[in-house]
Amino acid sequence: MMFEPRRMHPVAGLLSFLKQLKELLLPLLFFLFFGTGDSDLFDRIFYIGAAVVIFLLLIFGVLHWYRYTYRIEEGELRIEYGVLIRKKRFIPIERIQTIDVSAGIIQRIFGLVKLQVETAGGGMQAEAVLTAIKEEEANRLRELLSRSKNHQEDETETQQTKTTYQITTKELLVLASTSGGIGIVISGVLAFLSQFAEYLPFEKLYHTIEKYVSLSVLIYIIVLVATFLLIAWFVGILIMTLRYANFRVEKRDDELFITRGLIEKRQSTIPLTRIQAIRIGENLIRQPLGYSTVYIESAGGSLDKGEDFSTVLFPLVKKSAINHLLHQFVPDYQVPEINNHAPKHAKWRYMIRGVLPIIPLIPTIIVFSYYVSLWGYVGMILFPIGLLFGYSRFKVAGWKIDENQLTLQYRFFSKVTVLQYKKRIQSLDLKQSYFQRNKELGTVKTFIKSTMSGKGFEVKDLQISDCRVIWDWYKERGLKISEE
Repeated sequence: MMFEPRRMHPVAGLLSFLKQLKELLLPLLFFLFFGTGDSDLFDRIFYIGAAVVIFLLLIFGVLHWYRYTYRIEEGELRIEYGVLIRKKRFIPIERIQTIDVSAGIIQRIFGLVKLQVETAGGGMQAEAVLTAIKEEEANRLRELLSRSKNHQEDETETQQTKTTYQITTKELLVLASTSGGIGIVISGVLAFLSQFAEYLPFEKLYHTIEKYVSLSVLIYIIVLVATFLLIAWFVGILIMTLRYANFRVEKRDDELFITRGLIEKRQSTIPLTRIQAIRIGENLIRQPLGYSTVYIESAGGSLDKGEDFSTVLFPLVKKSAINHLLHQFVPDYQVPEINNHAPKHAKWRYMIRGVLPIIPLIPTIIVFSYYVSLWGYVGMILFPIGLLFGYSRFKVAGWKIDENQLTLQYRFFSKVTVLQYKKRIQSLDLKQSYFQRNKELGTVKTFIKSTMSGKGFEVKDLQISDCRVIWDWYKERGLKISEE
């Protein structure tokens, strides 16, 4: 056991310095380009001040590394840290849910990794983060902290038999091409522009377009927008390819080891006993192609924080192959055929909800269509699209009980199928509004443990008799239920 306090690799001090510097980079650049003015004295004061701040950040990084120690003692991971105020954190090993190992560019240069320890209900931040340690040290820590390795003397014999899944090149390209990576790029560009919006000549550009607006100018603008979207799409493909390259899942005994990444390599360890639910997502592009993404909802943290605090189990898989893979890696869960759907008289409720977000846009569309008739056509198209989305949500909504497994299916934009075991459901809500009561409809919502203490899955406007069946099925467990 590691009873003596240990320090991370000195590179941890550099990483702490770079993290603090990154947070100050935008203000420093702002003052550099917009705040110095024409005064030489002000320029000198700014550069001297910036140098002093950077030096202090470097000292802080070194002190952070020196004061940060960790050890395993009396069944706990004990961490002591803090530069000005000394802090102690004791984490019982039995509370640890997941152990993630990753390696960024700097860590890989020095042959190091970052290890994160997360617990159920730990919030958005990991309970413990060792930013720079040797890979051998990380592996030893993971073995000591893993509750499933109580008999490590037999480990070499049991780990010889393991099940492995690895993404293929074709699947990786399809994954990157059909992902939401373009949204990440666009949101990043908009976030950058928002920082300098008041310094960009938007008003001059608007008046220029207004003065010379014509069909040819509109075509030119459309071509520019299409070119931007195409470039964003290619950048999104690159981002997703780098993120999920070398994606690999290994099952050893009752643990899953998930590895991914080309530039930044990440590995997550998830005990099967900590899995709370399996979620299957099919976005609007992948669903017609028969592809889906399988996620793990676990009681601890997640390897991929960008996926609604869920861990990606299979980034891209044919829907027909899901049950085969689940049987190999998480045999307690299987995807059934959904044969209980929302009743026909709930259709219009779904379709009305589909157009509700469009109603506040009507005044804006009317004003813009007065100047540019194209906006009138946009408004005419939005309503059928909203009705179509509502209808697609109605067609998807459904449920199925198969012994101790409850399957819920619904759609917002992507189609979602959630597999939940009765003993993993923390609570179940049955709700019925005044309008639902008149139509004999109801809403079922289940809650499970997750990173942020709880996550819910909801299917609206089911037949109230179906809601009662789910209610009675869960009541046999004798745990928390609520009715509104």
